[in-house]
Amino acid sequence: MELNVTGAFVYFTIPIFGGIPITQTTVSFLLVTVLLCWACVYLGKGLKKRPDGKQVLVEKGVMMLHNMVVETMGAHNAHWMPFIGTIFLSSICGSLIGLTGFLRSATADISCVIVWALMVTAVIWYNNIKNNGFLGWLKGFTEPIVVMTPMNVVSEIAQPLSMAFRHFGNVAGGGVITTIIYAALSAASVAVLNLISSSGWLVGAILVAVGAGLLLVWKKKKKKASMVFGLVSLLLGFFGLLQAAGVLSGVPILAYGIPAVLSCYFDLFSGFVQAYVFSLLTMVYIAGSLPEPKEHTPS
Repeated sequence: MELNVTGAFVYFTIPIFGGIPITQTTVSFLLVTVLLCWACVYLGKGLKKRPDGKQVLVEKGVMMLHNMVVETMGAHNAHWMPFIGTIFLSSICGSLIGLTGFLRSATADISCVIVWALMVTAVIWYNNIKNNGFLGWLKGFTEPIVVMTPMNVVSEIAQPLSMAFRHFGNVAGGGVITTIIYAALSAASVAVLNLISSSGWLVGAILVAVGAGLLLVWKKKKKKASMVFGLVSLLLGFFGLLQAAGVLSGVPILAYGIPAVLSCYFDLFSGFVQAYVFSLLTMVYIAGSLPEPKEHTPS
């Protein structure tokens, strides 16, 4: 995945309210929303009492989400499962949409994740005010002592910011690292192939011969080092000959494959991890504002 480090590209601006820019992030997240809505309708059709096929997988996923919410937030907060599931799936799909190559990861834009974090904070404040009253909520900023009031205010502000920047930083940082490595490998590819082809076909032919010899050694002795160096030498020699012939001029051979492996970590693994962490923090913070009700026992 390549990432424009200057920010999301603005496609056009709607000329109302001083101008509403429609950016790559807007388009990406709109597509994610449409995709999730379509998936809900499609997967919710034709449900049976005895599940089979896709219904089995859907019910398994729903049960896993339900168990995670109950274990983290308590059984009395199980009704928050759709909210948590929406954030989790939106985060995953918002990160993975960048793998298309022509769309930007929605979660690589701070404006997207900060809205989620502020929404979670608003839910927490609403629950605190509902349970303790407005004055009781304000009183929480002055406890245990008045001196702690500035720290409590800063804590309330830092909570959504830390959630947003953690998610944004990991996704955007991964994209920037992948882009830098891709650019470095492209430059290295041009330098190496130009060096090989600078003396005509001779160096390329020698590398092909050496690579073929090492592969024959690997076939007989099964040494992995011979296979690795043999493939590298064979490929460099082959592409060097193509470069000398003018067939492969300017093609960044070394940039193919390696960025894709890195993308599997930064886009797939890291995307799932950040979605889980963000959802987990959301559950913990909301559960803190909705404690389990006390049971009233007769005196």
